[in-house]
This record gives sequence, structure tokens and C-alpha cells, in this order.
Amino acid sequence: MNDVIDKTKYINGAYGAACTKWLKKQVRKDWEKENPGFHTYIWGYDINEKHRADAVIETLSDYDHEFPLIEQGLTKAECHGIADKLGLKRPVMYDLGYPNNNCIGCVKGGMGYWNKIRIDFPEVFEHRAKQEREIGHSCIKGIYLDELEPDRGNMDMEVFEDCTIACQLLTWGKGNQLN
Repeated sequence: MNDVIDKTKYINGAYGAACTKWLKKQVRKDWEKENPGFHTYIWGYDINEKHRADAVIETLSDYDHEFPLIEQGLTKAECHGIADKLGLKRPVMYDLGYPNNNCIGCVKGGMGYWNKIRIDFPEVFEHRAKQEREIGHSCIKGIYLDELEPDRGNMDMEVFEDCTIACQLLTWGKGNQLN
């Protein structure tokens, strides 16, 4: 991500983040060129991200898309509960209290996210603040990281496992007994 920002001299803006373009979208497009044909993409959006699923269907209309978490009506917390019941370890960023497993220092993070990065990964915070100044654009609209007050934003973002009835039903018979 740092290399992409340094080479493109672009952090984020109305058209998204440079890292998303080059490390996700372009990789997919290159793969599609090398593997022509009709593809079905499976996405991990949860029930609260239906708007994102709708946008994918609209913008990538040449392909089929499946959204199993939405189809099952599952939230992110329920997915974490299911993974826990199945004995799957979740990525460490969740255990550190972050709401997503993005790159450390994701340019799409808000004030609370960046203040948490400042505490947990000060070298990443400092590097991104330096990149912002060199490029002349901030990650957070209207404020550079080196101006961000340490108490700004919501740092209570942790995703807790929630083994609802959906979790119980989906994991039943997988070696886990209901308590």
C-alpha cells in the first residue's frame, strides 16, 4: 500500500483509494484477461452491506455474483460467532479491537481508527502522516493526521462474536454441541 501511495501520489478521494484500484481491482481485471470466460464471484458482504452488493451487481454486470452471508441474513458479529464455534481463529486485527481486517493504516479509516492506529502502530501512523504532507492530501477529509487530536473519533469499534440462533443452527452437527 505504501508503494502504491508513493508511486501514484494519491491517497484517496472521490474515486476511492489508489491501493483499492491497484491491489484489488486491477489484480482482478488482469486475472480476468488471463482467464477469459464467464465467472461467478462470491462476496463476503454481510446483511448490513446490501448496498455494497447492489453496487457490485450494477458495476460488474458481466458476471454472476453470490452473497452467501446476505442470503443467510448473517451479520459480521454472527459470522465471528460461527467461526469461533467452529474453532477458526479470526485475524488479529479484530482481537486488537478493529472493525475490519484491512491493511494496517487503511486510508479509508476515520478519526477513531487513526487514533487507535496512533496507539497500536505509531510507526504506521507517522509514516502515513508524512505521506499526507508530501502528497498534500489527507486520509480524513479536512484534517491531516499530524493535526488530529488524540481524543477525536470513536475508538470503540470492536466486533464481538455473537452466536445467535443462526450461529447455533449453522454449527450444529459440526462437532460443536449447543450449550
